[in-house]
Amino acid sequence: MSHRINKDVSLKTNNEAILTIEIEEFIQSCLIATRQPRSFYGNFCDLLFEFSEIYNPDFSYSSIIKIFCTLMYDYQLDLDSPIDLYKRLKQSSFKEWQSDFSKTKEIYQNDMCQHRYNESLNAERLDNRLLELVEDYQALLVVRVDLAYVQNPDILQVEYDLEKLRRRINRSRYGDDLLLLVWALEQGASKGYHCHIALIFDERDRTGAWSIAKAIGELWEEITDDQGCYFNCHDRKYLSRYEKRDMIGVGIIYSNLTYQVEKMRSTLAYLLRSTKGQHLRVKTSKKMRTFGMSQR
Repeated sequence: MSHRINKDVSLKTNNEAILTIEIEEFIQSCLIATRQPRSFYGNFCDLLFEFSEIYNPDFSYSSIIKIFCTLMYDYQLDLDSPIDLYKRLKQSSFKEWQSDFSKTKEIYQNDMCQHRYNESLNAERLDNRLLELVEDYQALLVVRVDLAYVQNPDILQVEYDLEKLRRRINRSRYGDDLLLLVWALEQGASKGYHCHIALIFDERDRTGAWSIAKAIGELWEEITDDQGCYFNCHDRKYLSRYEKRDMIGVGIIYSNLTYQVEKMRSTLAYLLRSTKGQHLRVKTSKKMRTFGMSQR
């Protein structure tokens, strides 16, 4: 892309990241329900109506969200009127809807198994690279920063912003000294789209993890026109909680201190922990990456 996406287009009234999680939770709760949930049709109608406002036919949705993609086309004539949509949905019983939802259950479970497998492969790749760095350098400077949004845009804007950030980091004053840049994009129920970033340097070339994390965070704010926000993982109060439990795996890591190396490996492995349930429910394409490593 050679230009910035129009914020007026990508920042819609409904939050794509939060809404798709709500749809997923709605369908999953219906699948395990032994009787019709309270306000089932009202919630169903609201979610489908809201989804129609953020739906993009060019995006790739998870198998469970695709149920709503299909329904949106089936009921497109009623989407102009929530009342008409509600009446149409009520023409089928809860049991019938539950049966329809269950048709994607096996596909969804297979997708999650594949997701966990991919995450395990990525975690192995990352860990192997960390061990190589420990072998090659006496001490590493590990910098961590978490990126998010004040108001979540759609996934296309997120992909564009992160791509631009990676290019800017590589061209920045840190680029030549950067041994490894790791990023993992996630989707959470509270933060929406967010990204964990780790930068690793030879400790002889770079010091001041807090300052570097701050610089990356401010770069993110600039790229997103202040729609982005960040958390500096080297914040003193934040680190003190982990110091008390002897769990710090960032900052200066000495390669000959096994316990420090192990904490670093554990800390960065968190970026790829599939049990967090923060996988993307929507991508710009099936091949869209949610994890990457760039290295010297």
